[in-house]
Amino acid sequence: MSKYMAFESQSFANSELLLEALAESGFTTVVQGKDLQLNGWDKRDRRTADILIRRSDVKQHHLLSDIGFQKTAGGYVAVLDDMDLDYRLGRDFVTKLQSRYHEAAARKMAKRLGGTLIREQIGKTIKIRVKF
Repeated sequence: MSKYMAFESQSFANSELLLEALAESGFTTVVQGKDLQLNGWDKRDRRTADILIRRSDVKQHHLLSDIGFQKTAGGYVAVLDDMDLDYRLGRDFVTKLQSRYHEAAARKMAKRLGGTLIREQIGKTIKIRVKF
């Protein structure tokens, strides 16, 4: 049975950087608002979110449910269907999104400081440095 999962230990503090990370991940059509209803195949598990990606807008993933990000005191928390994580997006979806989020933050800082961003990948580890 499918159910929505919230990743409260992995939050995104800045909505602008989150939207940039989502765009880099291929999710360009995003709805923003307050307590938007997530649509999934199981109508009993009603959840809301403040940033929303409708499953109909990302047909290449064949999602079962919408992807949401709920605003909390600690930042935006991902609200995802567990079956989408297992079979569509991958269990490491939130981790990959966090990497893109941190890279977007480093790009923003590099631009503000007048430096350049250097990205290195050593195995599975990604190192991001700002050089100025």
